[in-house]
Amino acid sequence: MKVKYEVISAFAAMGLNFLDLTGRFEKYNYKPEVTPAIYAIWHGLQYCLGGIPDRKNLHILISQSRDGEIIAYTVRKIGFSTVRGSMGRGGMRATREIIHILEEGGNIAYTVDGPKGPRHKVKEGLIKIARMSGKPIIPLSSDSTFRYIFSTWDKYHVPLPGSKMPLVFGDPVYVPEDVSEEEVEQYKLRIENELLRLKEEAKKKL
Repeated sequence: MKVKYEVISAFAAMGLNFLDLTGRFEKYNYKPEVTPAIYAIWHGLQYCLGGIPDRKNLHILISQSRDGEIIAYTVRKIGFSTVRGSMGRGGMRATREIIHILEEGGNIAYTVDGPKGPRHKVKEGLIKIARMSGKPIIPLSSDSTFRYIFSTWDKYHVPLPGSKMPLVFGDPVYVPEDVSEEEVEQYKLRIENELLRLKEEAKKKL
């Protein structure tokens, strides 16, 4: 099985490296000085992480599923770090590791509606991590001029070579340690609305 993952991820990494060479990321409202941070993205737009510099210091939370295994192999081949688990399977271990990474100065990439949806609905795990760590959430969205959209639950986007890919970053969102359950719901909705707004803003910049 490991050999299968290696082969699939090798081809996927080749495609992503080719996209790096031919595509064009354009960053808007990017604040590299705000670090460490938790970059919040939709599951279907994971490609936009390729536009964030210092990949080794960006740790991507990836589920422990079989699909997650292939993704983990792939992203490590193109220079990212990974954290395995989700707020369900492997949740406690993953949460502790994420908090440690943030305390040590690393950044986290978090797919807020993953790994299984529902699409465009922020889950509580994001708010929990921001509250426990005291680090900011930075919403991030994108679009691309040429792309293939899979018929999966997340409408997974794969930009095609030569695409222009605007990356639009939101302002940092801090979650206080003493946040109430009602306020957690408000923060979830706030991040949802911001990500949807950023997606529309990115579309206008194509």
